[in-house]
Amino acid sequence: MALRMAKLDRTKTGLWTARKVIPKDVRDAYGKHEEKPTWPSTLTQGQARAEFGVWLASIEERIAALRSASGGPEIALTQRQSRALAGKWYKALVEQESDNPGDPLGWEEALTQLYPEEDDTSYQAYLRGDTVPYDGPWRPTPFLIAERNRLLTTEGLNVTPAASARLLADMGDLYVSFCHLMARRARGDYGADPVVIALPDWEAPAQVSPPTSAGQNIMDLFDGYVAEENPSPATVKAWKPIMVHLGVFLGHTDSERVTTDDLIRWKDHLLVTPTKNGSPRSAKTVKDSYVAAAKAVFNWAKRNRKIPENPAVGIVVGGRKKQRLRDPGLSNDEAGIILRATLEPQAGLSPGHVAARRWVPWLCAYSGARVNEITQLRKQDIEKRDGVWAMHITPEAGSVKTGEARWVPIHSHLIDQGFLSFVDNAAAGPLFYNPKRHRGGSDGNPQYKKVGERLAKWVRELGVDDPKVQPNHGWRHRFKTVARGAKMDPEAREVIPGHAPATEGQAYGTWPLAQLAEEIEKLPRYAL
Repeated sequence: MALRMAKLDRTKTGLWTARKVIPKDVRDAYGKHEEKPTWPSTLTQGQARAEFGVWLASIEERIAALRSASGGPEIALTQRQSRALAGKWYKALVEQESDNPGDPLGWEEALTQLYPEEDDTSYQAYLRGDTVPYDGPWRPTPFLIAERNRLLTTEGLNVTPAASARLLADMGDLYVSFCHLMARRARGDYGADPVVIALPDWEAPAQVSPPTSAGQNIMDLFDGYVAEENPSPATVKAWKPIMVHLGVFLGHTDSERVTTDDLIRWKDHLLVTPTKNGSPRSAKTVKDSYVAAAKAVFNWAKRNRKIPENPAVGIVVGGRKKQRLRDPGLSNDEAGIILRATLEPQAGLSPGHVAARRWVPWLCAYSGARVNEITQLRKQDIEKRDGVWAMHITPEAGSVKTGEARWVPIHSHLIDQGFLSFVDNAAAGPLFYNPKRHRGGSDGNPQYKKVGERLAKWVRELGVDDPKVQPNHGWRHRFKTVARGAKMDPEAREVIPGHAPATEGQAYGTWPLAQLAEEIEKLPRYAL
């Protein structure tokens, strides 16, 4: 059966468009013969592909639901069959796109949506200040999920959950190769494709497996957890591929079949299996990312009577606590290197990034705030309240670990350097990035986070390269050290950087800004 793919295209007027013909067997139930949307001409190729993927996923999920409602036996796929079916899809994609591959940057953007960069850390690891790179699997984007569903519909296959998960994994792996190939084609390289010759030919399976049990799909549980608990977009981004990884490892996605022994085998597998960068996962990463995700999702499912018991209860990840070989805060010399560099001219950068290099390290130094709490600041977040100039760190602007807004007085040294003049001359909106330069990425990978990552890379290039200290998070540790030396009130030095109250009593009431300003002014000025 020929593969009919929805394809992103442009109209004569420059609008982005696509066309999806609804399969005949579900057309009556669907209520339409086809879907044909348009998107603004101002979108980049990468942004348009992201919009296209979300649109196509919603249609294919609806088609898959209509098809599954008709019942029918489920088919099991062998590893060879799964790779062959994904290969058929890959070959069709290559044939469809090779003649006019477009802009190489568009394919590179599409690839970043699927496969995280080496320094793209999970939300939890970022908050801890770990140096471990993101080591989860590729992200199952809406486009890939839609393509998987469309492929199965086109082939007339109703496969087991395990086969569906394996097929998605194979398609994700091949899509990485496809994006690289299209970027090559877009640069004029039409040499041989080494991937296609290694793919087996597709032959439809003849055997039919018995239907699986009626337990809910693991990803259904994850979606329910997200809908009710409303975790941050970064947490959703980090945990979703982890739950997909669990299903692929188990060979099925039936939540009621998951046992404690299964999760222990998964944990052991994670600890000994190298990641894509060749290094094993640390016990801390397995505990705080993988096992934490499973515990949270299954605990939600148990509370809501989706499963009889939580199989993740009692799962423990051992391992010796990581040794601390030096103070995790930036030293006097390291702080001086960074702050002196902020005063140097910054050529060849966007205005937002120039501003970030100039002001973000100073704001971190005098507040102890998390770097993303600073990079997400907007012009309206800098305000004079009760006679004190302060910055409003609020979840309305982006990520705040505690989920609670706070006001932090601005140290007089920053005011003397001209920070308020910079804010006054800035355009409305974010201070350190331009939302118009957004490339259409997910909420889990916001622009302000990328600003922080680029700052960290810059600090490393300055020579602050000790792997035992974080280039951004090191300011947070240093703030506490300096505050203790300045005899800052112990409670104030918890409130200012946004640490959780140490006691129930400290959670009552608030600190007047005038008193917090007095405490912040105890911090000695940096003399360069």
